Order: sequence, then structure tokens, then C-alpha cells
Amino acid sequence: MDTRHFTFALRHHMVADTLLLEFHGELDAWADLELAPRVAALLRRRRRAVLVDLRSVTFLDAGGLRLLLRISERSPRRKGRVRLVLDSPQILRVLRITGVDGVFTVLGELPVPFAADDTPDDTDVPA
Repeated sequence: MDTRHFTFALRHHMVADTLLLEFHGELDAWADLELAPRVAALLRRRRRAVLVDLRSVTFLDAGGLRLLLRISERSPRRKGRVRLVLDSPQILRVLRITGVDGVFTVLGELPVPFAADDTPDDTDVPA
């Protein structure tokens, strides 16, 4: 399948002991199906904290919510809840309407150490 037709992507990298997951595009059922195995593999590496950047997400539905909840369920709990970074009122509204916002710590911008590190370890777009 030609990857230029995919409407989503995932970049990830480490900053100190935190795994940063950057999602791009549409987080829907297709993204959940394709990205969930990769996210699960990353979370098995025993990171102490997980930060999910949703600032480049343009659409979020039940499939995307399912993916976010899987991240929360599988992430190590030693450093507290998974943090989400988002600046979209529409995405925040979906999280609030569904009650999912209470599962995460929601931030309006990347913490300083993450904003300074823009080199990804990997980019995942399903093949």
C-alpha cells in the first residue's frame, strides 16, 4: 500500500527518562489499528513517564480515544498519569465530553526540555 494515503503518523523520542509520543493527523479507528502495536512495543521498554503530543492531531474519534486509553493503561505508573499536550479546543472538547480528560494530565504546551529537543528517534507511518 502506498503510504502517502495514510492520514496519520507517529514520531517518538526520549528526553531524559520520558518517552515522547508525537501523533500527527487523524487519530481514528484506522490509526488505532495500525499504531497500537507500535505504541505497545514502545511502552514495554519500561519508561518512567510518557508524554503524548497531540498538537498536530486534526481529528479524534472513538478509535483515537481508544489508542490514548491504551497508552494510559500500559504506561508505567511510577511518575503519575500520562500527560497530554494539546492546543485544540475541539480535541479538548472530545476529551471532556467523553470524560477521558480525567484520565490524563492535560497541558497547553510542551515542557521546556521537550521543546528544545526536536530530533526524533523514529517516525512510524504504517507500510
